[in-house]
This record gives sequence, structure tokens and C-alpha cells, in this order.
Amino acid sequence: MKRTILALAAAALLLAGCRGGTKEAAQKVRVTRGNLQVTVQDTGNVQPLNEVQIIPPVAGRVDQILVDEGAHVKKGQVLAWMSSSDRAALLDMARAKGPQELKYWEDVYKPTPIVAPVSGMIINRNVVEGQTVSQSTDVYDMSDRLIVVADVDETDLGRISDGQKALVTVDAYPEMPFACRVMMITHEAVKVNNVVCYYVKLSPENAPAELRAGMTANVNFIVKDDRGVLLLPAWAVKGAENTSLSLLVQNDPKKPAQKTRVSLGDADGSNVEVLSGLSEGDTVLVSSLSLGSVNDSSIFSPHFNHGGKGGNQRGGGPH
Repeated sequence: MKRTILALAAAALLLAGCRGGTKEAAQKVRVTRGNLQVTVQDTGNVQPLNEVQIIPPVAGRVDQILVDEGAHVKKGQVLAWMSSSDRAALLDMARAKGPQELKYWEDVYKPTPIVAPVSGMIINRNVVEGQTVSQSTDVYDMSDRLIVVADVDETDLGRISDGQKALVTVDAYPEMPFACRVMMITHEAVKVNNVVCYYVKLSPENAPAELRAGMTANVNFIVKDDRGVLLLPAWAVKGAENTSLSLLVQNDPKKPAQKTRVSLGDADGSNVEVLSGLSEGDTVLVSSLSLGSVNDSSIFSPHFNHGGKGGNQRGGGPH
């Protein structure tokens, strides 16, 4: 009889521990103080703010190229020298008569300069020395400066404003982030992959020299950047943010945990800001579920023998 009571008690304990296949545990999480940065992520590319095509003042032949791609030039700087069609023909005839004749006509009939109309950077050179050009030939392409243009989803547009700071990287140099400021939000909508977007132009601050037009950019608009705020791990509140909820707080292990109403602010994916209800160092009890241990000798096992002589015997096959 005594053995029967012990067996029933053990079965009851096993049933209580395995009900639903789970058991409840609690983890202790401390409230810490740190930094919280909330961003909106979008993609875009590097483009010239204003692109200028430089065409020659006359038709003729390019004699000498003075600057190449990537050069920073001033307004009015000579980029190349060329001969008009008449001068090119005259010099060709003089060259056949000898170096003295050639020099005479080179001094008398001066070449024509191709100059930079604005200050900026040469982003493309389209001709070589000796090439014949017309007055519609695009000799050089230049830009006053490079900017970043991002495609912002209309659902994120309300979080973007003029002057807002952003951190940008390009795929070619992901380890070289640089700061930008929003300089313009366009008014006309465009569709990118069937999503309504708006172009946002950003002005780089201290952009790396390696930046090139056409590079793919990854833009992180900084919506919030708070320093020294109270934080809880986002998992501890199951991803809740900008709401309030009751949490179990236990700062004294000798006293029972108390429910405290806590207001939460923004989250950055890893942490959530605590606005009120908690202090730095407070301990929050977070309940979690873990799988209980159910072995094949429990009363839920299909191999458990509920009757017969000789006590618990495994079935499931002939002996």
C-alpha cells in the first residue's frame, strides 16, 4: 500500500511538470543606461548635382588634352587646345614644307582653347588628341559636386526632413561611412519596384575621395539619436515600443516581485528606451517558456503498460 501511494505521488508530480509539454521560467534583466539611435534605411546612388557637357567653340581637331577624369578645375581653366578646321588644314600643309614653315604658321594662327564653364570636377573625357570634332561633340562631362540621391518609400517620408543628418556607405567601400545632410525632398513621386517613392537629395560632408558618380549608396537617415538614456533589451518586452505595460520588478531577492507600470519609447532593433517607471540598475523578471522533459517512461508514453502482473513493462513488440 505504501509503495502504491509513493507511485501515485510521483505520477502526480510528473504530470504537473509535463502538463502542456512546457514549464515556466524567469530571467533577470537589468535596466542599463546607453545610447539609442533610430534610423530609416533606404538605398540610392551617387550623382552629380549639376552635370555640364562641354562642347568645342569651333569645329576642328583636338591638339592637346590638359586635364583628365577626376581632375578638379576652376571656372575659365583651359582643359584642352584645338585647331579650327581651317587651321588644321593649314598646319598640315605647312608641316609638309618643313619645321620652319610649321612654326611660322603655328605662331601666326593661334589655337583655340576649350575652357571650363564652371568650377567642378571632370567626370568624363570623351575625346583623344588628334580626334576631329564638330560643334556638337561632347568633349568633357563635368559636375560642380557629387551628391547622394535616395529612393524613400512614401511610408517613411514623414520621418525625413530638410537638414536631417544621415550616415551613408557605398557598396564599393562599405567600411568608409560618411555623413550627409538632407538638402531637398522632391515633390514628384516615382515608382521603384511598384512602390511609390520620392527622391531625397543629400549633400555629403567630408565625402571620401574615392566617391564616384553612379555608385550604389546605402542611406541611414537618423530619426533619433539619444545619449545616456535608460534601456531594456527589446526581447525582454517582446518587441514592444511606444506603449506602456506592466513588468515584474524585483530589486530585493528577499521580497516578492512587484508589478510596475512602465512607459516605453522608441526601439532600435536591439534595445527599447524606458521613459518612466524604472531606474538604472532595476531588475526586471522576464518570464519565458522552455520545453519540459518528457521521457518515454512517462504516463504519456505509448509504450507504458497500464496493467498486468510484474509492474511496469515495455510493450510495443513481441517478446
